Amino acid sequence: MLKARLAGTAAPDRRDRVELIGIGYHWPNLGLAQGFDHVFGHNPLRLRWFQEATHAGDTVALASQRAFSPLYPSYRSAFADLLGVRFIATGVPVEQIDAALKPGDLNFIARTKDAYVYENPRALPRVMLLTDWRLADFEELLQNGWPDVDPRRTVLLKKAPVGFPGGAVVGGSARLLRYANTEVVVEVEAPAGGILLLNDVWQPWWRADIDGAEAEILKADVIFRAVVCPRGRHVVRFSFHPFAGAFAEMFGKVMSPAIAMRSQ
Repeated sequence: MLKARLAGTAAPDRRDRVELIGIGYHWPNLGLAQGFDHVFGHNPLRLRWFQEATHAGDTVALASQRAFSPLYPSYRSAFADLLGVRFIATGVPVEQIDAALKPGDLNFIARTKDAYVYENPRALPRVMLLTDWRLADFEELLQNGWPDVDPRRTVLLKKAPVGFPGGAVVGGSARLLRYANTEVVVEVEAPAGGILLLNDVWQPWWRADIDGAEAEILKADVIFRAVVCPRGRHVVRFSFHPFAGAFAEMFGKVMSPAIAMRSQ
């Protein structure tokens, strides 16, 4: 049923996510075999910034193991929408997991022998072209939650983007051409330029290029990825380079003490 629902909400810019909570130990990991994106699950290689943003534990086999955080305080939140959490399947009624929910926040769509299934109609696309940005203290957001900012119109950045002042309200679009484990390719139509937001978790071993030219990946909306795009139509490619990334980190750790000693 979930796969059919995901197919029904598919669009060129969308890749909706699912949460499977409190149904059993193996359930949260079924997305790996069934071809859909699940937010949580058993993950021994969890990224620290993802855990800080969500307060996710090692597993969500029990309903009581689904923790919320200041940044992700409820399924009715800007951060849930940014993650693209479209469908939520729970072993108990969802109100027993998320006490902050109000009537109408989620749409109840099914009761199966395994779960209660809900839809979040506000889930945002996986890729978005935005023309407005604002600087934000991500550490403060982790402690105090999302500010009064509409994530559909404004992207929060840790540092100012080079070459894009922002502010112009001009149409544009982004659509996924390819989505794989180690490569994401996006076509962007940016009449006045813009910031391409990819709502996948930021990690320093990812690289990006625009029409083949290297581009910087900015950390956006606390844990996601963004790239500044010039005006016009472009193809933006994200690619994962774990060996080069790990080597660069190790080399930096080895060289830093030597550089410090030379400077003394």
